[in-house]
Amino acid sequence: MPSRLRIPDWLPPLALPIAMLIALLALGGDRGYFYRNSGGHNWESFKTLLIAENLSPEHNFRLVYRIARDEEDGGFQYEFYGRFPVGGFALVKLAIAPFGNDLAARLLAARLLSLSMFCGAALSAHLAAARLTDSRRIALAATLLAFSGFYAVYYADAISSETVMDMFGAALVFHGMTVFIQDGRFRQLLVKVCAALLLGWHVYGLLLPFIALGFGGEAIALLRAALASGEKGKAKAARTALISLARSRYVALAAVAILFGSALLALNLANEYAAGEGETALSDLPTARAMFRRLGQTDDYAGNDGLRWDNFLRRQFYRVGEMSAPYALARRAGYDLESFDLFAPPLPQVAWGVAAACAALGSLALARRRRALIPLATAVLFGFCWAIPMRHNTFHWGHHFEALPYLWLSLALFALALVGARRLLGARIGGAALTAAAATAALIFAISVFHAGKINRDAHEAERRKTEMAEFSAIRETTRGSVVIVFPRHTYNDRYEKYYYLAGSYIKGWRDADACDPARADFLVSGYRSESLNPRAPDNRFAFLYQDVSPLELCRAERRRLESSAPTARSTFDVYLQDGALSYLKAPCEPQDYEAPFFRYVYPVDPNDRTPNYRQAGFHPTARALRLSQLGAAFDDACLMTAILPDYPIAAIQTGQRAAGGETLWEVSITPPLDDEARALYERAYQTTAASGEPAARAGFDLYLDRDDNTLSYLKTPCGEDDARGRFFLSVHPTDVEDLPPDRREIGHDSLNFAFAPPVGAVFANKCMATRQLPDYDIERIETGQWIPGGERLWDAKIAVGD
Repeated sequence: MPSRLRIPDWLPPLALPIAMLIALLALGGDRGYFYRNSGGHNWESFKTLLIAENLSPEHNFRLVYRIARDEEDGGFQYEFYGRFPVGGFALVKLAIAPFGNDLAARLLAARLLSLSMFCGAALSAHLAAARLTDSRRIALAATLLAFSGFYAVYYADAISSETVMDMFGAALVFHGMTVFIQDGRFRQLLVKVCAALLLGWHVYGLLLPFIALGFGGEAIALLRAALASGEKGKAKAARTALISLARSRYVALAAVAILFGSALLALNLANEYAAGEGETALSDLPTARAMFRRLGQTDDYAGNDGLRWDNFLRRQFYRVGEMSAPYALARRAGYDLESFDLFAPPLPQVAWGVAAACAALGSLALARRRRALIPLATAVLFGFCWAIPMRHNTFHWGHHFEALPYLWLSLALFALALVGARRLLGARIGGAALTAAAATAALIFAISVFHAGKINRDAHEAERRKTEMAEFSAIRETTRGSVVIVFPRHTYNDRYEKYYYLAGSYIKGWRDADACDPARADFLVSGYRSESLNPRAPDNRFAFLYQDVSPLELCRAERRRLESSAPTARSTFDVYLQDGALSYLKAPCEPQDYEAPFFRYVYPVDPNDRTPNYRQAGFHPTARALRLSQLGAAFDDACLMTAILPDYPIAAIQTGQRAAGGETLWEVSITPPLDDEARALYERAYQTTAASGEPAARAGFDLYLDRDDNTLSYLKTPCGEDDARGRFFLSVHPTDVEDLPPDRREIGHDSLNFAFAPPVGAVFANKCMATRQLPDYDIERIETGQWIPGGERLWDAKIAVGD
C-alpha cells in the first residue's frame, strides 16, 4: 500500500498568510480605487505614495512630497517629509514602478504590498507564538484573534511607515528575539533589527523592554555568582561580571540599533542640509523639528489636557481594549474611532483595556521558562514602552495607528489564555478542542474582515475615484517635467493626493494660496471648468487642465459665470447649486467673511448611500470643515469657493458658516428638484412600507412602526404640499427614564419634532412620505401629530410600543 500522505512542516504556516491575503482581497470591495475617509488612513497613504514617487537618484533619494523649479536659476526647491527611514518608501517605489502611468494600478500595487506585509507580520507572529507555546494550534488561534483586532484590520491596507510597515518590522524582530532566546541565533536578530529600522521606528519600543529584561537577567545572575564566591574570590568575580556584561549580546544589540538608526536619521538630515545649501541650522531641519515635536521639546501642545497623565494613560488603556477586541465585535458594540471623547473614553472601553493589560501581565506567571518569559513580557510591555516616551505624538486624536504596538500585548494575552486553559484542564482539552479554538479564531478573523469590507465599501466613492484617476492619468502624462500650479484644492484635505497624481511635474507654490495669484506656469490644474479659457478635455468632471492661464484669470472667469445666473440661496454668501457642485460667492468680501470654516451636510434620498457612521444622523458631512483657503480664494473684492457634491441623489443640503466657538454665523437649506431616480427611490420606499402590514395608527397620516429598523414612517395618498404644511411633533417616551439625556429626564420624553421636507419627508407623485429614526432605547409609547404654528392642531395619535 502506498505510504500515508504527509503534510510538509512548512505548509501550515504558509497557509496562514495565503488565506489571510485571499480573505482581505476578496472582501475588500472596490478599495483599489479609493480609501476610507476617516482617521489618517487616506491622508497617510497618499503621502507615502507621493514620497515614493519622488524618490529618485536625480534628487539624491530625498524624502520629499513636493518638488518645484526655482524661477531664477532653474534649481530645485523641496518640501521635505524626512522623519522616517527610506526603506519603506523604496519598497513602495519598487512595487508601483512597473505600472507606468496607470494611477489606479499603482495604487492597487501599493495596497497589495501593504496587505502582503500584514500577512507577513501574521506569519512571523505565528512562528514566534508556536515556539513560545509549543503548540501550532494555540499559536494559530492566538495570531488570528490578535490580528482580528480593531486597529489591525482597520489599517491592514494602509500604505505608511507608521502602520503596516512598522507592524511587519516589529513582527520580524519579535520572531528574531524568540529565536535568539531559544537557539542563540544572534546574527539573525541583528539582521532583522536593521531590516525593521529601514521600515520604521516602532521597533525601538520593542527593543527597550527586551534589552532591559535580558541584560537585567544576566546582571542578576552574575551578581548572584559573585556573591556566592568566597571572600577572596569576590573581587575577581566582580571584575569578571563587569567584563561579561560589557561583552553582553544585549549591549551589542543596543549599540547596533542605535548606530544603524542614527545613520538613517543622519542620511535624512544630510540630505535636508545639502538641499538648503548649508544655510539652515541643524535644529531647524524638518527631521530635527519633527523629532523635537514628538518628544515634547516644543510648545506645540502647551496646555493641552490630552497630555495630562490621567487622560493620557486612560487613552492608552482604551487603545489596549480596542486592540484586543475583534473588529466586528468592536463595531457592533459601538467602539468607533470617530465617536469617543478624546479626554474621557467610554468606561466600558477603559475597563476592557485595564482588564486586558492586567490579564496579560498576570498570565506571564504561566510562562515559567526563561525562553518564553522574556519574549512574552516584551510583547506585553512593547506598546507602553513606545507610547510613554512618545506621549506628545501618541495622544493626538488622529494618530490611531499608534495603537498598533498593542497588537503584541493582544497576541500574548490570547496565547497565554489558551496555554492556561490547556494546563488547567489538562487531558480534558485535547487536539480536537485546540483545533476548534483555531477554527473559531479563523471565523472571527473572516467576520471581522468581511465587516470592515462591508462598512468601507462605497460604490459612489469608488466610481468617483476611478473617474478622477483616469482624468489625472492623462493630465499627468501631459504635464510631466513641466511647472504646474494646482488651484484650488477641490476636495477636502487632499493636497497629498493631488500631488501624487501629478508626480513628475514641478508643483509651483509652497502652499495653496488664500488669494488668486496673477503669476502663470506652464499648466494650471483646477476643479473649476471655464469654457472661456479653453480647458483641455472639457468633458472631464473633476480635473481641468489649462495652458498659460493664471489662477486670477480663472477666478474672474468663474465669478462671471456664476453671476450670470441667480443664486440658489442667499445669505452672507450667495450659494449656487450647479453641475454637481456647491459654490459660494461674496462681493465685496472682507477677511472676517471667509476666515470661519464652512459646514455642509448632504442628505441622500436613499439611506443606503450614507456611510454607516452617519445613518442614524441622516446626513453625510462630506467635509467636516470646508475652508476657503483650501477650496477657493479671495481676489479683487470677492471671495469664491466651490466644493463637489456626491454622486448619489440628494434630498437636501444644509450649509453655512460657524465661528470658532461653534456659533452658527449663517445657514441656508437647499432642496434640489427631485429627479427621476430620486422619485423612483421614494416610490419604492412608499410601496415597501405600505405593503409591510397594517399601520400602527391611522390619523391624518398612516403611521408605520418598523421595530427592526427602529423607524416611524408617515404615509398619505392622495397628498399634496398643503397636506404636509406646518410642523409635525413627535414625542418618544422610554420605558426607563434613565435612558434619556440628563436634560430630558425631568420632561420624561425625547422631542423629535420635524418639518415635512427632505431629507425627512417628501411630496411626490400625489403621495407624501416621511421617515424618522427613533432612539435606540426601549420605548413605552409614542405621541405624534401635526399642527400649524400659532394655529390649530390638525391631528394627533398615540402608539403603545412597550411589549
